[in-house]
Amino acid sequence: MTGVDDLRAFRRDGRIVIVGASLAGLRAAEALRDEGFAGSLTMVGDELGEPYDRPPLSKQVLTGWVPAGGTTLPRRRGIDAEWLLGVPADRLDLATHHVRLADGREVPFDRVLISTGVRARPWFVESEAALDGVFVVRTREHAERLQRALATRPSRVLVIGAGFTGSEIASVCRERDIPVTVTELAPAPLVWALGAMIGEVAADMQRAHGVDLRCGVTVARLEGDARGRFCRAHFDDGSTVDADVAVVALGSIRNTEWLRGSGLAAGEWGVTCDTGCRALDIHGRVTDDVFAAGDVARCPNPIYENRLISMEHWANAVEQAKVAAHNMVSAQADRRPHLSIPLFWSIQFGVNIKSVGVPTFADEMLVTQGSLDDHRFVTAYGYRGRVTAAASFNNGKWLNHYRRLIEMAAPFPPPCPTPDQPTDMEPVPAVFPAPALLARGATAVVTGRDPGECRVTAVHQHGREEGRTTTTHMPGTLQRIFDYSARADPYPLYAELRKTPVARQEDGSYVISTYREITTVLNDPHLSSDARHLTRPPMPSAEEGVTSSFIHMDSPEHDRLRRMAMRHFGPPHTPGLVTGLEGFLTATVGSLIDGLADKEQIDVVDDFAFPLPVTVICHLLGVPREDEPRFHRWVNDIMNSIDYNPETDPKEKLDKGVQARMDLRQCLGELVEHRHGRPGDGLLSRLANDDAPDGRMADADIVATARLLFIAGHETVVNLITNGMLTLLRHPQVLQRLRDEPDLVVPLVEELLRYEPPVQIIPWRAAYSDITVADTAIPQGSQIMLLLASGSRDPKRFHDPDRFDPDRRDNQHLGFGSGIHLCFGAPLARRETQIALAELVRRLDRPRLVVDPPPYRRSPVLRGPIHLDIEQGDG
Repeated sequence: MTGVDDLRAFRRDGRIVIVGASLAGLRAAEALRDEGFAGSLTMVGDELGEPYDRPPLSKQVLTGWVPAGGTTLPRRRGIDAEWLLGVPADRLDLATHHVRLADGREVPFDRVLISTGVRARPWFVESEAALDGVFVVRTREHAERLQRALATRPSRVLVIGAGFTGSEIASVCRERDIPVTVTELAPAPLVWALGAMIGEVAADMQRAHGVDLRCGVTVARLEGDARGRFCRAHFDDGSTVDADVAVVALGSIRNTEWLRGSGLAAGEWGVTCDTGCRALDIHGRVTDDVFAAGDVARCPNPIYENRLISMEHWANAVEQAKVAAHNMVSAQADRRPHLSIPLFWSIQFGVNIKSVGVPTFADEMLVTQGSLDDHRFVTAYGYRGRVTAAASFNNGKWLNHYRRLIEMAAPFPPPCPTPDQPTDMEPVPAVFPAPALLARGATAVVTGRDPGECRVTAVHQHGREEGRTTTTHMPGTLQRIFDYSARADPYPLYAELRKTPVARQEDGSYVISTYREITTVLNDPHLSSDARHLTRPPMPSAEEGVTSSFIHMDSPEHDRLRRMAMRHFGPPHTPGLVTGLEGFLTATVGSLIDGLADKEQIDVVDDFAFPLPVTVICHLLGVPREDEPRFHRWVNDIMNSIDYNPETDPKEKLDKGVQARMDLRQCLGELVEHRHGRPGDGLLSRLANDDAPDGRMADADIVATARLLFIAGHETVVNLITNGMLTLLRHPQVLQRLRDEPDLVVPLVEELLRYEPPVQIIPWRAAYSDITVADTAIPQGSQIMLLLASGSRDPKRFHDPDRFDPDRRDNQHLGFGSGIHLCFGAPLARRETQIALAELVRRLDRPRLVVDPPPYRRSPVLRGPIHLDIEQGDG
């Protein structure tokens, strides 16, 4: 549609199909007619009735104040549309411009609007979800059924999930004087949306109204009686609760399954769009015939750094529908972006809760008006010194003021507009159960503010920051893995998990814990290391858009880049590299130990293991000696940020890590550029001047490979040395034997890699296609977590696996992984550790532990002590 005449003809005779008879769909249809569109309009919906209002379902309908049939949305005007209701869309064919319905009919279109919204996330065990008395609330039928159940005055209602919907249902139960138990994995209700500080207020409020609130636990099983009725819930802490009704309020799933194979960038995260609501295809290109609006749309918001945001907000759906409708029937130059700031409200326990903006896009928050104790206040949220959101309890009249502050990017903390500002309040960290990043998977790079001119590229993140998880509601297994209390000794937990080799989680991911199944997956060509193959890509790192290393790529690109790197890093082209470094390694280790000679107490981490790998990697790459201190500082800041604890650590710790990554990347880039045309020693120079058959590696890939050595390589060696020294001190007979038999160090390090591996978990792999592992079907796009450390202690593979035995035969551990992604730096890491442990044992004078167990880093992925204090000498 390139000319004015074409546009006029389309506005007069064109065909628009709206898939999703929802709030957004109806308001878009009305807006299309307001805009003068006179062509055919078809509304497709999977429910039989016309669009209705959903917010009252968990409020007025459940109380009985409003019948479910009384929630039909009022019409602003006639829309003169053909309604195809009660049959869902099954497929979108962009080549033929047809929407196929589940009954086989095909509906032609010139332009289509996707407004299919979301559905309630069901209980994850199908047989338990089918029990009489187990409910979700999303549709009229859901609300009507639950209202009838509440009218029978059940002995107790169990609500699973304390988000807004779950909390509103609990409020209705207490209003009707029905006993209610609420379970929430997070520390408090509402923290996923509003943060820990407000979550504590919500928890107090619920308990004050008689709610049996249980936080930090999950429901492990729903039990039914002989008649198939729900009667009891079993929690992961071993406790139970008897109830007649269970309401599953675990969030929602975006309705995008019908778009599979369409070529659109759509998945469980929603339909990716530009600011003008035009859908993107899988290559990040903007389409011009497909638009999206409402809960299913995922659009970049310039106010929030163009992060892709999906919002389940009533007002957002209405505003987005109007923008989409306008742009569908307008010339490029007349189109406009969707810049609405989300507004949300909820009524529960007699309190009117409202928010404006995106509270999760924040690093600080501050009570600016009123009192938390009185449940009447306003809280402002800030990100990097500007106001990004506000939330209120019974004080919503001020939110328009904060909306203006958000639009103006006003400084945070903002001035109080009234005299009731608390005098003793200071900004506090905005603590959420998951990092305050909005995008999952692809994020957007947008150029131009006019949607007629803007270009949007979907940038898929290959990496992730360790210790972060992608789940909205982390199921019990994942919670236990990430629980810091298991860090000192995770092996009893792993033994328990091995009873179920492949365990499906509540969020649809899979945890694999046994040796045979892990090695099968690691060597399966149907498994991907590329996040783009995940249905729900992992949380992006702070370095959006940065070139990833080849460990996050698949064949053939992975093979090509790894082959180019290995030409200069090991066999077969440079078989003597590690051997040639032995003199340097021995001298560096000796120099570090020389500095410990006069110390009665030593921290093996800070004084020895931490500085060693940086010095070695700088030497290997050819970094000038005068630059080495900067690399030590950057790696230190990066490692500290990976170990960041949002509840106790200052945010500067995280900011330093982000800055250090940028500085490291920039410095490496400058070094690579300087090496062009100057062949010399060092891996950077050899890669920059390579003339191999595969060609020369791109500068960005050289930098990514060097960063891989500095970050992953550093932490692996630090943890391997530290875990090794801790294990030897716990096994003094083996320590003495190593002192007497230095050659024992080679098999000893292999046993360490099995017994106390530095890399415990591969956080994710993606299934290219449907696969079966240990008789468990894993769907295409699923996230798979591999517990390497558990596999290396599998008694079906290793005899007496919990015994440290340096004489163990056939020790094919998983310490460095397996398959095409076997650790790139494994030969160097082995030799560094062998020399380090042999020299420490030989030269330290009667070393002994000061604290056992020592404090550990927070990450369950790269596991090792953060400090290892030992004494030597007479003590």
